[in-house]
Amino acid sequence: MTNNPLFEEKEIHCISCFFVLVYELIRNIKIGLYMNTKDDIVKLIEKNSLRKCESVQFKLSIPKDKKQIAILLTALANSGGGHLVIGVRETSKGVVLSNIIVSLDEVIKDLDYISTKLTTGFQYTPFIETILGVQIIIIEVAKPATTIYVTNQDVSPEMIYAYNIVGNTVVRKDAMVYRNVYKYMTVESFLLSLYGRSWQFCEPSKWNDKFEQRFYCATYNIPNSVGNTPQLFATCVTRVKNSEAAWKVYAHGQGLGAHCLQLELDIVELRKQLKASGLRIEEKIVNYKSENYISNLHLKSSIHYNKYFAAFNFEKFIDLLVLKREAYTYEKEVRLFIIPDMTNGTRNKWKNATTHNMHIEWSKVIKNVRIDKNCSNGEIKAIQQACFNVGIEPIFDKGKEPLEGGQICPVNAKQIEFKSFDIDEMPGSASITINQ
Repeated sequence: MTNNPLFEEKEIHCISCFFVLVYELIRNIKIGLYMNTKDDIVKLIEKNSLRKCESVQFKLSIPKDKKQIAILLTALANSGGGHLVIGVRETSKGVVLSNIIVSLDEVIKDLDYISTKLTTGFQYTPFIETILGVQIIIIEVAKPATTIYVTNQDVSPEMIYAYNIVGNTVVRKDAMVYRNVYKYMTVESFLLSLYGRSWQFCEPSKWNDKFEQRFYCATYNIPNSVGNTPQLFATCVTRVKNSEAAWKVYAHGQGLGAHCLQLELDIVELRKQLKASGLRIEEKIVNYKSENYISNLHLKSSIHYNKYFAAFNFEKFIDLLVLKREAYTYEKEVRLFIIPDMTNGTRNKWKNATTHNMHIEWSKVIKNVRIDKNCSNGEIKAIQQACFNVGIEPIFDKGKEPLEGGQICPVNAKQIEFKSFDIDEMPGSASITINQ
């Protein structure tokens, strides 16, 4: 122990800072325990004890740009729910109230617009309160069943952004900014999907790649992890229109599995239909990492361990399930997850993996189709009949007209182009001459 007064002064200062931090932590925990309802918020304002935190945000006035409010409300929702207090400003001495003159009907009208037009929808309850003679607005935001996104339904509904709150700061945690997604299927899978009016999702333990099965099949001996690793089902789409690898992978079988199709999907309609199921839905862009990264991630010696397993929760579980080896970066994959039960679902591992069929109105989801030009007349006919079953009239290339007979095209069927395609086709003549 040094006798240098300067060092003693620094030690005292550090100890003081430590106790201040502990005090602030305890105070924030206490505040958090009593901020479950609007009435709790009112009491804390009256005591001048309310402070900004992950579950409480302030706005001094209602901004003209409604997107600002949309971002704050979605961030509160995605952080577990909370309150947005409008008409309050935080200072070093506490909170200062600013009178907000507006009717509850006006508030509800604005919130309805934000919920339906600027976000993917959130649950809220607005209140107008008079505290110490000053009128303020308190918006209570519920914890959502799935991630809420900010968007613009009238301009670009396919471009969505997710936010949450870290400390007192609103941060973007996710962005889905692609306009087109594509799904590859064998002819056989396509026929089954149309006749079943469904899309088969499978447990990740059914995936072929062991690196991708890894974290779904893992045993999680982590405190408070119960409910954070539920049974779920997934499927994948890609943002790439032309992928030779995908064509080769999906055209590898026999019979109806020897040829494939590529469906261009309406991502907005697909999201809408999945959400209508009432199940929790998650959509994530695949995160491509090295084999070493994925192999050693679960070890406490890994420098990336805390990123995923410290304060482990469902969001981190999903982050683990979108890890893929960087050798597959060319796929530009997006994964769609459905979670039937957040509490009681039991994950089936490896050979016990199961599937879940989601009801899909294919005539609304499919925008157009590219089909292997080597499909036989019989396959073309089978595709046509399956399309009729879901109200689609497939329009094939000239020279690919289906055989006669069978079911007649239903009235008001949606016309969708089915264009012949060969990933290996080379323009021009196969025979060339090179002169020097």
